Parts: sequence; C-alpha cells; structure tokens
Amino acid sequence: MKKAASIFSIFCGLAMLVVWAILLATGQVIELQTKPFETIFLLVAEFLTAVSLILGGFGLVSGKSWGLRADLAALGMLLYCTIFSTGALGVNNAPAAVFFSMMALMAFFFSTRFILDTIKGGTR
Repeated sequence: MKKAASIFSIFCGLAMLVVWAILLATGQVIELQTKPFETIFLLVAEFLTAVSLILGGFGLVSGKSWGLRADLAALGMLLYCTIFSTGALGVNNAPAAVFFSMMALMAFFFSTRFILDTIKGGTR
C-alpha cells in the first residue's frame, strides 16, 4: 500500500510541475493577463501541492519517520486541487472532469487507507 501511494504521489507531483511548466512556457495560461491575482495564488497552491506530493512520496517510500504524515497532508492538498479542478475545468470538458475525478478518488482512497491503518495501529 505504501509503495503504491508513494508512486501515485510522486507521479502526480511531477506531472503537475510538468503540465504547469508547459502551459506557462507556451503562453496558455491566459488568466495571468485577465485574472493575475487569482492565477498567481492558484499557481502557488499548485506548486506547493506538487512539491508536497513529491516530498511526501519520497519520505513514505524511503521509510522516513515523517513520510506518512507528509504524504497524508499532500494527498489532502491534492484532493482539494482535484475537486476544484473538476468544477473549474469540467464544465466544458468531460474528459478533464473524468480525469480529475479519478485523481480525487485515488487521493481519497489512499488517504482513507492511511487513516484507517493508523487507527488500527498498522501504519506508522
């Protein structure tokens, strides 16, 4: 379970960084001109989520004492981002809505498993 969650977290974090880098480099974030304040804060939140996922995933897979807590926090951040993105992008884009919904479900699944395992005393 920890390995799968680690891979998921690291993959999502790296993918978020790559996607945003491509979108920014190719000028596809037009909201920077139309809504700069909101967009900058969105980018900061996405960047912090991505970095948290990468660090949490590495901490978890390498057995660091802080790994589980860090990955659980990062998965919570991802859950929020994916739910927000489903609503923001999914209105006119069904494939995006399905993708973000699937990511949200996976983040919820891993988070819930970690919490339940911790309650039972199985994951530390």
